[in-house]
Amino acid sequence: MNHRISDHITVNASDAQRIVRDILSSNNKILSVAVIDKAGQIIAGDSNASFKRRFELGNLDGRSSYGGALAVATLSVVNEAKAAFGEPEAIITIHKGCTLMLVSMLSYDTLVGLVLERSANVHYDKLINKIGRLVAHDLKS
Repeated sequence: MNHRISDHITVNASDAQRIVRDILSSNNKILSVAVIDKAGQIIAGDSNASFKRRFELGNLDGRSSYGGALAVATLSVVNEAKAAFGEPEAIITIHKGCTLMLVSMLSYDTLVGLVLERSANVHYDKLINKIGRLVAHDLKS
């Protein structure tokens, strides 16, 4: 069951796992997905076989908050520019072997972290909108 805090819906573990599964299966260029709460804890995460072979990070199952804490810290730094540019929708970093994307879901007090193929030809606006629709749909179910 989702819990409502003021105007925000918080995501529970079963909802987060469904969100991860739906996002991961929505695009074969997505290698890994994590749902992260506003405290930096990974609520749920999963990766495809290709990610597990290429990167030795283990499963994103909530036992380690390191990646989540980095995500929250990164968002805090980026939020410094929101007075000039508005709320950030996503943070994208490009690495040698992949692209990392952090999508802010403010109305759910949640972040969605993605690892994408580096060579993926991604339309980021469309991907952000699709993730937003999947999250909203999964939380209404």
